[in-house]
Amino acid sequence: MKLTAFLVIVLVMSLFWFSASNDLISNGEEYIHFTQFTMRFQGTDVVITVSYDMDMFSSMYISLLGTHNLEPAIDNLFSDFSGFEVIEIGRNNAVIFVKDVSRQNDEFYLYDSHVLNGTVDVLTMVFPDGSTKSFIDASSTEAIFYNVTT
Repeated sequence: MKLTAFLVIVLVMSLFWFSASNDLISNGEEYIHFTQFTMRFQGTDVVITVSYDMDMFSSMYISLLGTHNLEPAIDNLFSDFSGFEVIEIGRNNAVIFVKDVSRQNDEFYLYDSHVLNGTVDVLTMVFPDGSTKSFIDASSTEAIFYNVTT
């Protein structure tokens, strides 16, 4: 019993030590691996779903202290986007909403490229008409235009 209590105390102290010394997930590429980035365009707005994997230690940390500790990594990934809002953060994915990310020009929406502070295995853009465009090992989104659908 004493050994179990000791191990729990050591584990908790080490988690806090790692967290305090260098924000556990501050450098997204080390502790969190972004696997899928899906952008669903809705007029000038976009809803982005990001899927990720974490190493075992980070996963334990998040299990014990909550998914809100992933927010710095998500904020870092989206630092080139203005006005994004984190809707939901889960153990394996997050949902982000970005308002007015595109601009309308006659019968097209124009979307400018944004740099991601990290690399995503697969980035998929889903347009209002249902068509998709995918990119592998993406470190930025692509500048594109898509039709205005009525």
